[in-house]
Amino acid sequence: MKKKILIIEDNFETQLVFKIYLREFYEVEVSDNAETGLELIKNNRFDLLLLDINLPGKLDGNDVLRIVKHELKIKLPVVVVTAYAMKGDKEKFLAKGADGYIAKPVEKSLLLEKVKEYLAPGD
Repeated sequence: MKKKILIIEDNFETQLVFKIYLREFYEVEVSDNAETGLELIKNNRFDLLLLDINLPGKLDGNDVLRIVKHELKIKLPVVVVTAYAMKGDKEKFLAKGADGYIAKPVEKSLLLEKVKEYLAPGD
């Protein structure tokens, strides 16, 4: 059975690119906002979360990270995928509980490599 990845990302093009990159090896579900993403996390089992930080609505990626890691306390690896790529940003997100960090724009090889750190492709 394929491992399941949830992508919380509001940019449609990024959603599409990530799905194309990952769908051969993983089952992929997408949410374009934090609130829907959190509902999916509460009601489904995912093996990895790829999380954008800048999200529309009342909650952003920082809120999702806090809720998943400190409130729900779900054992779900979270890789932050963000345009925040200044010196110290990676460390800031890791300190908040993220398991990994990828700066945008993301190359296919880097995305697949990072995902494989947390998931062995299932069939």
